[in-house]
Amino acid sequence: MAATWPIQQVGSKGEDVRTVQYLLAVHGHLVTVDGNFGPATKSAVQAFQSSRGLTADGIVGNHTWEALIVLVGAGASGDRVKAVQGQLATQGWRLAIDGAFGPQTSRSIRDFQTAHGLTVDGVVGAQTWYAMVAGFFRLGTPELASAHLYDAWGANDRATALRNATQAAVDLLLRGERGTLTALGCSPDPVLGPGHFICTYAFEGGVVNMQTRGNSTDGYYVESASFVAD
Repeated sequence: MAATWPIQQVGSKGEDVRTVQYLLAVHGHLVTVDGNFGPATKSAVQAFQSSRGLTADGIVGNHTWEALIVLVGAGASGDRVKAVQGQLATQGWRLAIDGAFGPQTSRSIRDFQTAHGLTVDGVVGAQTWYAMVAGFFRLGTPELASAHLYDAWGANDRATALRNATQAAVDLLLRGERGTLTALGCSPDPVLGPGHFICTYAFEGGVVNMQTRGNSTDGYYVESASFVAD
């Protein structure tokens, strides 16, 4: 089945638009990186499409995404690195969006690849780009995202849970209207390695075991979870 990338067009907003804007700059079509797909971004997309022999409709669909993405690895810098860092940051990794491909960016990419079952090489190629951009739902509010997470975790569906486990959604889920979870303890995850933890919480309906990742057991991003009812 063909890859399906998220369509970006006039009126679109958010991190995927910023990614498009960063990548346009990489290809020599400079626009303000503000996350808003307005007339200037449409014009830049059309110019890029024309330069690649694509239909110049100003809409970023499958073919335009595939032409926009570039290889990002050690030694890279600038807008291509910021595009990667922005995607990772909105999905829970704690790193600066500074355009410098340093140790933290390298670790985060490898961590992302591990979590998504990709080849762990620290290089953002086509498969890693697709997992970052198309494999992550961007729901409109943390409330919607937390509901998505709760349902996925309740079904022990790791793949679906990964698709919207933003820090804001996780925080709301743990502290929101469904009740506060009581931490029972965390320990290093022996399978996923450094930076990953298995944390257990008690909640009103039973116990939740979470696989998490981050710099500490306080600053983690939830990777998956399973609920065990009382």
